[in-house]
Amino acid sequence: MLRKWLSGVGVTATLLAAAGLASAAAASGTPATTHASIGHFNVGATHSPRLERLLAGQGITRQAAPRGPAKGSVFGIDVASGQHAGGATINWPQVAAAGYRFAFVKTTEGSYYANPFYSSDVAGAKAAGLLVAAYHFANPADSSGTFQADFAVDHAGQGSDGVTLPLIADLEYDPYSTNECYGLTGRQMVRWIGAFTAEAYRLTGQHPVIYTIADWWDNCTGDSAAFTADPLWVASYDTGSNSPTMPAGWASWTYWQYTSIGKVPGIEGVTDLSALSPTALAVAQPAAQSDQAGATVRQPIGSVNASAAQPLAYTATGLPAGLAIDPSSGLITGTLPATPGSSSASVTVSGTNLGPVTVSFTWNVHAPVVLAAPRDRIGVVGAPWLLQIRAGDGLPGCTLAFHAAGLPPGLRMNPCGLITGWLSKAGSYHVAIKVTDSSGSRLAATSLRWQVNQPRTAGPTGPITSERSCLTRQRAVITVGKCVHTAAERWSIWPNGELRLGGSCLATGKPRLVRLRHCHGTIFQVWQEGTDDALISLSAGHCLTATTVRHHLAVRLLGCDGAPDQRWVLPPGPITSELPGWCASALPDNRSGVSLRRCPGPLAGTWTAEPDGTLRANGQCLTIGLPAAGAPVSMERCTGATTQRWQFFNALAGVQLVSQKPGLCLADPADSRTAPVKLTLGYCLAADPGVNWHLG
Repeated sequence: MLRKWLSGVGVTATLLAAAGLASAAAASGTPATTHASIGHFNVGATHSPRLERLLAGQGITRQAAPRGPAKGSVFGIDVASGQHAGGATINWPQVAAAGYRFAFVKTTEGSYYANPFYSSDVAGAKAAGLLVAAYHFANPADSSGTFQADFAVDHAGQGSDGVTLPLIADLEYDPYSTNECYGLTGRQMVRWIGAFTAEAYRLTGQHPVIYTIADWWDNCTGDSAAFTADPLWVASYDTGSNSPTMPAGWASWTYWQYTSIGKVPGIEGVTDLSALSPTALAVAQPAAQSDQAGATVRQPIGSVNASAAQPLAYTATGLPAGLAIDPSSGLITGTLPATPGSSSASVTVSGTNLGPVTVSFTWNVHAPVVLAAPRDRIGVVGAPWLLQIRAGDGLPGCTLAFHAAGLPPGLRMNPCGLITGWLSKAGSYHVAIKVTDSSGSRLAATSLRWQVNQPRTAGPTGPITSERSCLTRQRAVITVGKCVHTAAERWSIWPNGELRLGGSCLATGKPRLVRLRHCHGTIFQVWQEGTDDALISLSAGHCLTATTVRHHLAVRLLGCDGAPDQRWVLPPGPITSELPGWCASALPDNRSGVSLRRCPGPLAGTWTAEPDGTLRANGQCLTIGLPAAGAPVSMERCTGATTQRWQFFNALAGVQLVSQKPGLCLADPADSRTAPVKLTLGYCLAADPGVNWHLG
């Protein structure tokens, strides 16, 4: 449970918010980049300070009054957590009533921040009738384009629900450096953007929108014209003009952000405003539909333009028998056939002077649902779990939506009924499960009881070292000193996140103090390991630090800054997969690759995570070969090369081990449950149990 990367995301954010520590989470545990010591102060803003000033017209010599988009255009807004400063809320019905038809909501930045208001803002905007899109503020200095696309989609979702527009890549001035291009050359930036857009398309099936400003794009990509397949959201404050200044490569724009100082009813302060091009169609990708045989259907096709005073025409092919589309409104109605089956449907939207847009989706017609009742479960804190809830509907594959309430902390269930994760809190839990289809109606339900007990056995045991010194007890004081291999240095790493010494637990007490206390399993005794091998108190959000107090070495809790005196090496332990019962094994004769082996057992192996970013076992380092998904990983002599450096990133549960070179994760490519397999590089998707691990 220790090696998790603390950020404002995932399970960790939920725990810290419950403890009143969300701000500490957002500020700590950032990846080891040139920006880490500066702090990511801009995460709550919609865009970089420089761009916001430009959009406000500051520093521009005005030749004429700004005109902006023509009257009759379709308008929208973009927001971030900054719109909620001081407890402010957004009144989405007022926004819609004022005539705004779309909302772009910041979901993530780099690979270190997720907007805590994203889900509520998206839900509110959708409920008010707006179409929405998630946008990711790219930080190419932080991590690879592939990893950031995975990170963004993990938090935003894939956007196929009929009211969500394609994902947006926000590419603009670096807010954290005087180098506006994040230290990359034009060729490097084009490769980074290409990796992001390719991965976003692979995950969502839609070309992501690119947000940028002509000045940044031309300077930082070298006037690249490589991304014309991706729609453009251009930022431009133009005086006396009804058209924006365009970056190289695009002949037309889809969205134009023309000001950062708009006043919108329902939102405090000023807001960024954008318009949809009068020559563009914005159609949301429908979700795969699933309805019971014989059901009555009323399904709209979402379009921003449909809310404007311009007629659109709709045609459809492949709809199930009994359904038809209204050619002027796009509403699909009718009665489904009485027998189960699947259809591949397509809808084409067009308009005067508007190029046609076609969206395709599957329509499943299912039989009455039979839900198998699972038996009650017993587990232990720190143990991985994988449980498939099954429901039959007369169709192959996953055509229904599963929902669970009351799961033990650390577990989650995907829409297809697969429960995965690591149990993180002892207790008795009553889990309620229901199954729905596109109608949202409950088709079947069941429940089970889940008992989670405290662990009775420790994990790895041995010294915890920092800069060649050992964490130790001297009488009643926790300090660091020369390693002398006594019982006072022999710490046990427990699966529930406790650090135990002689039957007592390392605990936070008064501000900045740590001490040994009787073990209770409370939040004040739970520790997690962040990037740079920091040990972070879950209750305080601060890092264990070896420091000097009154000319003596001591241990205190201080703000996490990645300094050497906050780097700790834990005792060697296994790398455990989220797939129960499996570990990554690196045997001395395993030079051809790293295998997934049964654990516990003699082949499971033990690993240490070193401060230099290497993962070591048997005197060798985990190493990548080709920087591509599916490429094998191996054990080789440690050289300090980038191919041997790994970072820890918090997933929905556990941790992802990310190769710094390609931004891909250590993965079991087949999510194996029965036989040993060779491990490879894979895409870093948090919901995939094959890329989630525990160390130690």
